[in-house]
Amino acid sequence: MIDCHLPDLLSVTNKAISRWEKGDSFPDIGVIEELSRILDIRIQDIVIGEIKEQNTDSETAVTEMVRAAKLQGRIKKRELVTGFISAVVIVYMLICGWYSFRGKIDSSGIHYLGISLAVILIVMSVRETLSSADSKNKTVYRKICDITGFVGMVYSLIMMIIATCIFSNHEMQSWKIDGSIGIIINMQLIIIFTINLVMFVIKNYASVRKYEGISGCSYSLIGACFMNMMYSCLLHTLSDIQSFNKWLVIITAITVIELMAVYIVRFGVINHRQVS
Repeated sequence: MIDCHLPDLLSVTNKAISRWEKGDSFPDIGVIEELSRILDIRIQDIVIGEIKEQNTDSETAVTEMVRAAKLQGRIKKRELVTGFISAVVIVYMLICGWYSFRGKIDSSGIHYLGISLAVILIVMSVRETLSSADSKNKTVYRKICDITGFVGMVYSLIMMIIATCIFSNHEMQSWKIDGSIGIIINMQLIIIFTINLVMFVIKNYASVRKYEGISGCSYSLIGACFMNMMYSCLLHTLSDIQSFNKWLVIITAITVIELMAVYIVRFGVINHRQVS
């Protein structure tokens, strides 16, 4: 019964308890005393990791306490690094979105955003590795993030395909960005971008605070954000329907290929860890 309520009694998450049990992290110094009282176990036994006789060498307990403090220090530094990386990526995506949806980027902006997507996917993959998260663990929220990201990309693609049919049957002015059709499409791209970015922010915050990791779900959210930014750039810079169709295929291919590449790499890394 105590085990079931231990996270509530200590004001920590189930994930934190799980990481203590696996030896991936160690309880904060301030939690050890309360944990000792609840479980009726001596502090030195908690530090050492096994129950010893009363005459256990106290020097061993002190050594283990020092080791635990160093481990906590490394974890805190790792959290700061991963949190900083996430913050930089979020700010960068906001800046790119601001310029993309307002048409402040010329036609070369699509190439720039495609390269940026690749770089950010690599950066977030490294960030995930630093977090030492359990990549196999799939929480309900992580599944929701996965679905949201992929649905956002599919919806955007379908909307743009429908747009090509509409554009073919209307005068050029109506489907440019300052026309009624262009404005409606751009607004939908902004909404999808915003939803995915907000979920990306929330997931990264939960990752840092609860040690859940960001495997998979953040990649699809990032892909959806950049796909919508590139689609918006296309709307702002298109000159004819043939160019529009060509770049629509290129943008979609860039996003899909880069996402597939990062998923394949992550799959290989996970398998390598399991074998090791």
